[in-house]
Amino acid sequence: MGHDEGTLQVPTSFTIRGSLRVGLPMLLIPPTLLIIILISGNFFLLDYIHILSGLTWTGMDLILGLFFSNVMRGLSNEGRARVAMRLTPTMLFFMPSITTVTTTAGVFLAIHDGFFSPVSPIIVVVLIIVTILTAIGLGVFLPNELRIYLELIKTGQRDIGKVIRLTMLNLRISLFILVFQVVIIFLMAQLATGIYI
Repeated sequence: MGHDEGTLQVPTSFTIRGSLRVGLPMLLIPPTLLIIILISGNFFLLDYIHILSGLTWTGMDLILGLFFSNVMRGLSNEGRARVAMRLTPTMLFFMPSITTVTTTAGVFLAIHDGFFSPVSPIIVVVLIIVTILTAIGLGVFLPNELRIYLELIKTGQRDIGKVIRLTMLNLRISLFILVFQVVIIFLMAQLATGIYI
């Protein structure tokens, strides 16, 4: 749809304090739980948090990449910007937290279970994919979310076009990341079951 880009009046409820009140728990709780589990040495709980955080990460990328990107195309720019404003605390704070927990727990589990071998072709492929995902996450996705956030907390008029462009780009990136996650899940399932395809 050809909607005009303009400026966005963000409600006064979108503040640094308000977004931190929502975002900081999302940023801090998952790694804190991971640290507690690692200190306890309970590998059942470590496996549980790895699977739960991995499902959450993959599920969010599925929803963002497939569903939200389609929904956003049908909205006006004002609607897109409002959706972006609601997504920003989750994308900026929770996504980095949950991806770090998933990856860290996975590495600890692979080492504990004896799967982590730098000569294993599956581990090498997984490490390459994780490196690509980390580069995309830290080099593109997270900086985009930070730019969206900084635009939204500006005083005065916000650049709605910038917010929309960056949000739509990150939704497409989520779909790209999802494909890599499915490959990692497929490879790690082979390692965990010993059944190779």
